[in-house]
Amino acid sequence: MVIFRLLGLVLIAGALMVFGADVLRSLESGEVGINSFAEVWALLDARLGMTSLDGFKAWAEVTLPPAAWDPGVVSVLSYPAWAVLGVLGIVIALIFRPRNG
Repeated sequence: MVIFRLLGLVLIAGALMVFGADVLRSLESGEVGINSFAEVWALLDARLGMTSLDGFKAWAEVTLPPAAWDPGVVSVLSYPAWAVLGVLGIVIALIFRPRNG
């Protein structure tokens, strides 16, 4: 339980960091710039020398039915990264919150 609570907090902190980076980029350029979840994932892949985004896309296209891949997964990858990480972190934190009684 503690591990999942920690994971939820890490995801929320990551969402806040990506949101802050988007705000700073928008202030510097003078126009709104929002990183999608796929862009942030690709950036992390490049920094870590991995290809997990490409592997995930290949796996999802083969494994998931076309009705789930095209409107579902593709649209989630295009959402703002802070929204995806934040919602996922909040849901995990709420599911595994300490119970009283």
